[in-house]
Amino acid sequence: MRRLHLFSLGVLVALMPLGACESAPRARPVKMGDVAAGGDTVEAIRRQLKGTWDLVSLELVAPNGTKTPVQANGRLTYDDYGNMAMKGTVAGGQTIDPSTLNLTGQVAIDPTAHSFRFTQIQAGSADDRRVDPTIDATKVRYYEFQGDTLRTTLKDAKGATTAVAAWKKID
Repeated sequence: MRRLHLFSLGVLVALMPLGACESAPRARPVKMGDVAAGGDTVEAIRRQLKGTWDLVSLELVAPNGTKTPVQANGRLTYDDYGNMAMKGTVAGGQTIDPSTLNLTGQVAIDPTAHSFRFTQIQAGSADDRRVDPTIDATKVRYYEFQGDTLRTTLKDAKGATTAVAAWKKID
């Protein structure tokens, strides 16, 4: 009987460290349920934005509402992970704020305001990212889908429109 107790105690002491082991991480995400359906959900907007868009037109809007067309080339890309890149150049000697056409980083979509905001700006290399918690008007774009055309509107801090870009989906 004493041997059985000693053997049981030995097995218990040997197995004790196994109970303290940390579990392995899950290899796949847990399915939580369906994402809200409808045209004004974040997921629906992401699906519409996903792909590559070419700049069709760019207009600067003066404080009095006068629109001035700008000769520009540009491309907007949006991927599965919420990363967006807007890259463009202006021709014809016109000067504009570079952030009007050139921003790269992660975006947060607000379907109720029909806007997206660059929250993590990529300054140079893929490793050089900074999180910007401020709501800077130059990093917010108001969007509107019209068929395969995306209109983005840039507004100043007071809410006045300063630029309107039209993008055509190419992929």
